[in-house]
Amino acid sequence: MNLDEAPSKNIQQVKKSVPLIIAAIGEEVELQCPATGAPDIEREVYWEKVDGELSHMNLIREGNLIVNDIQQKDGGVYRCTVKTDSGMAIVTHVHLKVSDFVPEFDGNGYVELKALTEDQWNNNVDMKIAFKPEAANGLLLYTKLLGGTKSDEKVHYLSVGLQNGHVIYRYDIRNGPAVLVVDADDISEQEDYFSINQKIPSTIVMGGVKNKLDLLQTKFDSLFIAGKISDENFEGSISSLTISNKTMNFGEDLIEKSVNVRQNRICASELCQHNSICIPKNVDRGFICDCSTSFGFEGEFCERQIPKCNSATCENGKCVRRLDGTEFCRCSPGKYGDLCQFSENMNTLHSIQFIGENSYLALPEPSTLRNFSLNMEMEVRSMKDQFLFYLASDYNHERANYLAIGIRDGKFVHFYSSGDGDKEIESFEKIKLNEPYYVNLTHFGSKTELQVNEKKISSLGNLSSFMPSTNIFIGGIPAGIMVNEVISAATPFAGCISKIVLNGNNLNLTEMVKKSSHGVVECKPYKSESIDKIPSPFIWRTSTTKIPSTSEFVQIMETSLETTTSTTTSCTLGKDCVAQCEPDTCGEHGDCDVINGTHISCSCRDYYDGPNCEIFKPIEHAAKFDGKAFIVFSSDDFPHLTSEREETISLRFKTSALYGLIFWQGQQIGTPLDGEDYMSIGINDGYLLLSYELGGGAAQLSSVETVNDGREHYLQIWRTGRHGKLKIDNGPVVEGSSAGILAMLNVEGNIYIGGVPDLKAMTNNLHEENFVGCISDITLNGIKMDLMANAIDGRNVKPCDQWTTQKKYLRSWKYH
Repeated sequence: MNLDEAPSKNIQQVKKSVPLIIAAIGEEVELQCPATGAPDIEREVYWEKVDGELSHMNLIREGNLIVNDIQQKDGGVYRCTVKTDSGMAIVTHVHLKVSDFVPEFDGNGYVELKALTEDQWNNNVDMKIAFKPEAANGLLLYTKLLGGTKSDEKVHYLSVGLQNGHVIYRYDIRNGPAVLVVDADDISEQEDYFSINQKIPSTIVMGGVKNKLDLLQTKFDSLFIAGKISDENFEGSISSLTISNKTMNFGEDLIEKSVNVRQNRICASELCQHNSICIPKNVDRGFICDCSTSFGFEGEFCERQIPKCNSATCENGKCVRRLDGTEFCRCSPGKYGDLCQFSENMNTLHSIQFIGENSYLALPEPSTLRNFSLNMEMEVRSMKDQFLFYLASDYNHERANYLAIGIRDGKFVHFYSSGDGDKEIESFEKIKLNEPYYVNLTHFGSKTELQVNEKKISSLGNLSSFMPSTNIFIGGIPAGIMVNEVISAATPFAGCISKIVLNGNNLNLTEMVKKSSHGVVECKPYKSESIDKIPSPFIWRTSTTKIPSTSEFVQIMETSLETTTSTTTSCTLGKDCVAQCEPDTCGEHGDCDVINGTHISCSCRDYYDGPNCEIFKPIEHAAKFDGKAFIVFSSDDFPHLTSEREETISLRFKTSALYGLIFWQGQQIGTPLDGEDYMSIGINDGYLLLSYELGGGAAQLSSVETVNDGREHYLQIWRTGRHGKLKIDNGPVVEGSSAGILAMLNVEGNIYIGGVPDLKAMTNNLHEENFVGCISDITLNGIKMDLMANAIDGRNVKPCDQWTTQKKYLRSWKYH
């Protein structure tokens, strides 16, 4: 297999590009020689490794090189020489890249890794694991110490598994067996994986000395991944595992694996951009992108084009060319920024401006869109169509869902694209140049809302969400990143941004600019000659619906299905227009929602009714709920100070519905419910159900008889620690207790009566419908609540004097 006899002349290289083979550690790979020579001609094939030696374990089979049990040292370029009997030799090359082994399990296999070290057992055990499950139950890992300690035969162990979708740690490291349920806040949910970074609370300090394990006469057992000792193996993929600061290599640390455990196929998703190479890796995502083949691009996905520079663009530095041909500005001492535009001794940036064709500020990708908010303070200096904000599910623009804000025709526009199609919200009024604007975008559950200068423009509901997997881009999009054609022609933001608040966190502009930005400078004072007087002639892709000149109010009565109408003028005959919310559509006491191209709906705030929410109807102790209404009381009205004190709730209600949420108190908005405490009262299949979770397992107390008979019922509830009781009217008292030993109700959220804004996000599908009916005489710990004076918020609540059916107002445009 050496080339001592290979000819040194008549060399012909038949391949200009080198074939690339990627194989995981521990696998066997067969390298095919790209040049095989003419058929029916005798030939000899020689292989060698460029800048290295072939292992004696390698074999040549039918001209192909067989590399067994691949290790990192086997990576590199291999040269294949084919010598024919005519004396001609053909030389080609093959590039072998060795990747990590990222295991994928089908629920029937496992991987056995080397045992944990003594240091890993005796240090404070902390663990980080990234995985993508395909089933709600299964063992993630298990290991133990065999033989006990020198003083007894006690066995120490550590295991992590999934149980009904919850991550459960079971361990005995120093101080006896323990179980830890991972808080949902400690789980990072991405599109391709879940990541958990958990410290195991196992060390007790006695007399200032840690209680260490005595490891004499102890045998360390292997680390089992995904199964073997469990009846229910893990199904899915595990991309990375770190225990006590040591990252496990699933290939190099491998002892044994089941035949049905294979390399993860995440690279088949083509997530790496611009012809870059996807390489499986034991990191959270399970892969990295090698940008060496995508000349001039960088970023986690090789998505951003590396900007070019020259002496003019590098303000206080020098343009330098790298070995790979890309360029950058090498800044003079005391300067920084991609264009050396900032001084180290400069005060904090209070406002930034975007000055180039591909100017942008990049922020880290959020973990979820379930509770997302973005607030920006800005000053607009041009009326051209431009970018403000962009976030997507993928860098592949052809399949990506996205969330964006832009300026079109002088108005703020919010764009949302998901599996339900493309939707837009447009502000009412045109922007005034060089005046401050406060733009606030919120996406909560399945609803998104846009506000400008604290005025709600409109909202979109019943949206399917998506998992964000790109950076958040402010002000523009980096060169090389393609976006949907609907927004692709907009230019970077022409103006200044002075404040960015992301999910409630006020970002430091100076630090953000240093981390990832391009073409961003300190905002200069306004100069009139810098204003564009003529907007750019770009036409956004939109769809319009032709409608007539009159519109109607339709009042729908659920009892009789009769309709009454009130006609108003909305559009001019012959003009194209679509249903949209105007500032006065729902008046001062309502929120306008666009239902579709021909209908809008007014959601009236508490104590108001009518098509435009103009009728004041006060309520005090009785209220009517229509399935979209709710009242909010402060958490201070129902404190949970100790587990020994008895807490009481009483109220009257009337309903004919099979399901409905009457009372809810859980966590603050934005906190996932998984594993968290809560207390709820609702109607379930016609029965009244009291449920509360204290951390060990929920209590479920149900009424003896159904209560959805349309009659008034009186409910009383008592709870002391784990023990609860309920009574309906003069019926029997129903008693029950929550599981476990925890007795304290730890809830920080406010109290919701009649429903919540987002059932799925706030109750985690414990309730699927809000309450329809009447609720009155609410008493919390003996204090009667005034539904007007005590409420801190609410929607669509009406008086219940007559116990009548709720009216629904829609504005519709009918075709002639």
